[in-house]
Amino acid sequence: MSRDEALTGAIARAARPLDIDDLAASLADATVVGLAPTTREAQEVADIQADLVTALVERGTSTFVLQDTTDIGARLDAWVHDRAGEDLSTIQDEMWGPWQTMSLARTIHRLREHQRAHPPVALEVRGIRRPTATVADYDAVVAAVSGRPQSEAVSELLTTIRVAHGGGEHVERAHGRWDGPPFVELARAARDLTAVALAGRPALSEARLRLDRIVEFHATSLSQGHDGSEDERRAAEELIGHLTRTGRRAVVWDGIGHLAGAGPAFGSRLRDVLLDDYRCVLTTFGQGRIRDLDLPPPRADSLEASLEVAAASFGGSVVVDLRADGRDLLTKAHHVRLVSGMYEPTRDDRHYITVDDMPAAFDVLVHVPRVSPATFIS
Repeated sequence: MSRDEALTGAIARAARPLDIDDLAASLADATVVGLAPTTREAQEVADIQADLVTALVERGTSTFVLQDTTDIGARLDAWVHDRAGEDLSTIQDEMWGPWQTMSLARTIHRLREHQRAHPPVALEVRGIRRPTATVADYDAVVAAVSGRPQSEAVSELLTTIRVAHGGGEHVERAHGRWDGPPFVELARAARDLTAVALAGRPALSEARLRLDRIVEFHATSLSQGHDGSEDERRAAEELIGHLTRTGRRAVVWDGIGHLAGAGPAFGSRLRDVLLDDYRCVLTTFGQGRIRDLDLPPPRADSLEASLEVAAASFGGSVVVDLRADGRDLLTKAHHVRLVSGMYEPTRDDRHYITVDDMPAAFDVLVHVPRVSPATFIS
């Protein structure tokens, strides 16, 4: 595999040094801006997103959307408006694992600071997924059965499966940390044991509700083959309807798999309806480190390999606007590395996706030459 030298040269000529203010200014008229990194675990990538959110808000974007539940969105919104009776760290503890970072915390803090300084703006935070189980549900059930004969068994089952909220059962299996029964079976077993432990007790009703949410969470996971495309289309249409009614503009914090403007996911529905009023920013990287993993340079035939040449010429992160100079550069299929929770450096070659039509899927490319691990809140 070799890099297309003509393409690499064209990308290098179209690239510019990354300037957050300039980038925000070019996106500020969009109804929705999607932030679509190829990894959620790199500090430099998350910092760019945090700075871009701030710059967009300063230019009139008033809705911050997070790929988490509507319950989490409502709690964050209350915190931004000083209505919450809980700390931000408490909310983040119950958010999806990749969102428990200092970069996202800093973003939410900045939203509150902006709201306090400009109270008529009425910023809002929204989640886009239906309410589901949280880690608090597991703790509540364990507390409810404490001291009962089945308490140890229930606690062991729930401790085993709650790790899925940090990344997913499929991630646990991919890394060899779990090779037992499906988590949904363990969730059902915990529900059955709890029913026996709390038979005839007032606490049973609430515990059953929580366990029903836990069972549903695991039953609709990727590891169970759940196709979330319809959920994503519904969420996109709900967001579009909200923005249409309110006249707001939004920025969405998520990832490439959900936000690409082509394919079966959330972003493609935004593109179908909003057309050019949806702008997707793809952020890639060269090499570095996340978690305890060393990330090798991108493979030679990848988009990142060409972007690395551009980044080297400027000595830092670069941006390519596919709506302008870059629109004709990337019309053929391109390989892009995806570093998710299932990533294995020794199999780096397998962690690439093929984007058939880059300008249809993305509007702007941002490339970071080197990354380091994201800082988590705990």
